[in-house]
Order: sequence, then C-alpha cells, then structure tokens
Amino acid sequence: MTPSEKVRTEAAFWVERMSRPAFDARDGAAFDQWMRSDADNRDAFAAMAALWDNGFVEPDGRIDPVAQSRPRSTAADQHSGRRRWVAASRFGATAAALVAIAFIPAILPRSYSSLPGQKQTIQLADGSTVQLGGNSEVDVQYLPWRRTVRLKQGEAGFDVSRDAHRPFDVQAGQVDVVVLGTAFHVDRLAQGRVGVAVTRGAVDVRTVNGRDRLAAGQAVRVTDRGIGRVAMQVEDSQWSAGWFVARNIPLSDLVEKLRRYTSIPIEIADDKSENLMIVGRFNVSDPEAALKGIESSYDIEITRRSGTIYISTSN
Repeated sequence: MTPSEKVRTEAAFWVERMSRPAFDARDGAAFDQWMRSDADNRDAFAAMAALWDNGFVEPDGRIDPVAQSRPRSTAADQHSGRRRWVAASRFGATAAALVAIAFIPAILPRSYSSLPGQKQTIQLADGSTVQLGGNSEVDVQYLPWRRTVRLKQGEAGFDVSRDAHRPFDVQAGQVDVVVLGTAFHVDRLAQGRVGVAVTRGAVDVRTVNGRDRLAAGQAVRVTDRGIGRVAMQVEDSQWSAGWFVARNIPLSDLVEKLRRYTSIPIEIADDKSENLMIVGRFNVSDPEAALKGIESSYDIEITRRSGTIYISTSN
C-alpha cells in the first residue's frame, strides 16, 4: 500500500467510524491526534467525507489505523474497497468539494467575528447560543465526543444546551471553562487575564495552576497568579448592556473593554498608566464619555494623534 493509499484508507475508516450512533472517547482522542499529525490527513478526510456523504463509498475494506488488534478485512475485501475508492475518485474533486460544504463544517472549526460596537448572536447545531461582544472572535468545533469554542479575542456569552455525552469547552488563552449545560460569560482582558461569570448552572474553570468550580451568581478573575474569586455585579450578568464595573483593576483592562466599542485605536503610552489601579462604573459603550471620566478622576492625560488615542501619565 502506497503512502497516499494508506492515508485514504485511514480517512475512510474515520469517516465510517464517525457515522455510527455511538462514539468512544478514546477513539475521539485518536481522531484528534490523527487530524493534527498531518495536513494530508485533513485533506483526505474532507474529500472522503464528501464522497461518503453522497453515498459513493461503502464501509468495507477499511483498516483501523489505531488498534491493530481489531479484526482485519480479507484481501478480497481490501481489493474491493480499493476498487470502490478508485471509482469514487473518478467522481471528481469539484463535486466532492461541493458535497463537503454540507458535511465538513460539523468536523472542522468554523470562525465567527464581530466588528467594534457590533454584537452577534450565533445559533449552534445543538441549540446552544453564543453572543459575541464587539471586536470579538471565536472558533467553534463540534465533534461526536466534545464541543469546543476557542475565544480568540474579546468576550462572549454562552447559553449551552445540556449534553451529558459531550462537554462544552470554552478555551480563552490558558484558561478552560468546561460545562455540560449552563449560561455564563467569558471575557479576555489585557495581559492574559480572563474573567468568568456564571448566571445559570455551574462551570469548571481550569488552568495549569489549578481549578475552581463556579455556581450561578459566582465569578472569578484569572491572572498569572491563579484563579481569584470576585463579587459578581449586576453588570456581569447584563454585560451586553455596555457597562463595566472596575473593582481595583489595572487601567489596561478597562481600555481593553473600550476597544470593543470603537474602531479608533487606543494605546497606553507608559507602564505606569497601564498598571494604574482604578475603581468605578464605566459606560464602555460610550468610549468618549468613559475616557473623559478616567481623565478627570486619575492622574492621566489623553491625547489624539494621527487617528489614535493615547493615554499617558500627566507631567
């Protein structure tokens, strides 16, 4: 068997395996590893999935690439499977790609993003919803053994449909938030800090340094020092209204919130301003008003040059 034939056979095995009603989590981990290991594997899976979904390929003749102890097909079956693959290949790459449009999004990650000041609600396949804040981006991947959302930037609210067999995992930098079914908010702030607030159900917040389980009405802030509990405010459960309560936090976190609502770049010019600890309730949906409030309350100066807002310590 040539290397390309081996990849196609493995792809056929995985497509058939994922079409079954039950899916073992160990197989799920093996599939993840196989997909990550080589771009050719991902390409072969996409093409085979399209052909399979259209009924051009049958399950016999496939070799399990993970567990060699599983029963092997006979030589005749393997030959029959190869003939089916050759026949299916003649169907053409263009047609395969068209069919793949309907099949592959359920396997490969799909990206969603919003512009500054824009909110977007995403309805997922299982009935769960993701509400993106402004200037935010997520990757969503649904597999038979898990549901994963990667919050690449910004913030998002999640209302997750319960599925006891498929945990829902939100990844925000080095922070994982794992649930079965609940409602919560995840916010990527400055310098790797992450806020998590739960409004219904419970979540596990996990980092390399530890974990914490949050129930409804509880919130944490995750920093490089670990997971710290914070009091949950009304604004935390109504975050899309555009208000933010600063509880002795660095100014850089507030600026990160303001960037969700304006396309004008905001830069902090010095470390002293970036780490200035602030307290207050700010209407971040009105960045100009919030900036004026900061300037009048703290020893900082706000200037505008070449279309950029700069924040610096007053001289």
